[in-house]
Amino acid sequence: ALDTAADTAPAAAADRDYQCIQSLGELEQWVDLARSAGVVAVDTETTSLDAMVADLVGVSLSVRPGQACYIPLGHRGPVPAGELDLGGEASAAPEQIPLAQALDLLRPLLADPSVLKVGQNLKYDMLVLRRHEVEITPFDDTMLLSYVTEGGLHGHGMDELSKLHLDVEPIPFKDVAGSGKSKITFDLVPLDKATEYAAEDADLTLRLYRHLKPQLLAVRKHTVYETLERPLVPVLVAMEAAGILVDRAELA
Repeated sequence: ALDTAADTAPAAAADRDYQCIQSLGELEQWVDLARSAGVVAVDTETTSLDAMVADLVGVSLSVRPGQACYIPLGHRGPVPAGELDLGGEASAAPEQIPLAQALDLLRPLLADPSVLKVGQNLKYDMLVLRRHEVEITPFDDTMLLSYVTEGGLHGHGMDELSKLHLDVEPIPFKDVAGSGKSKITFDLVPLDKATEYAAEDADLTLRLYRHLKPQLLAVRKHTVYETLERPLVPVLVAMEAAGILVDRAELA
């Protein structure tokens, strides 16, 4: 069975193994771990909620509960205090793997038919990565699993699901990026804070998957998920990536 007490019990900070991956050798080890596990949770960090314009800042992976990593790819150094509102320049970028080299390693893994990728609202990540010629398949989506099994009972965002099923309150985004006038984009977040936040997202996604996937059979919604909800995701990704053409004259 996927669902065990160890999977869903909240992990103390000391029990978490969250790593920041800054070299190709380290990333190769994580790719091997994912292939050995056969299931890997995937999440992206970006600069915008609009997947068609967002810059890819980093990717996080988790292969087992409590073990996750963050791969920074587009971080800039912090803007000096007081200069953010004035368009201050960021300082030197932290050490990170060049984007193209990292994606060359991740691309085969994310398309490997023998490794299941798990995400929360994975359609967004698919749209972001598609712009870098990266496809994600096969996949499961915890947001859709929750919607199919408990639609209408509660929200299906990461924060609410984590509190409900795992008794974990995820790190608020405002704790790492600020709020109001002092809010920064994720590419300016220091790597230590970014790693804790992003790796936790992947870790919790994997935990939620191991809790929610068995529920499909329990509530007799397996067919709904497998024939309707999950197959629709790549269709919507293709539609949103292509966009629409409006004939102004016809519209008028």
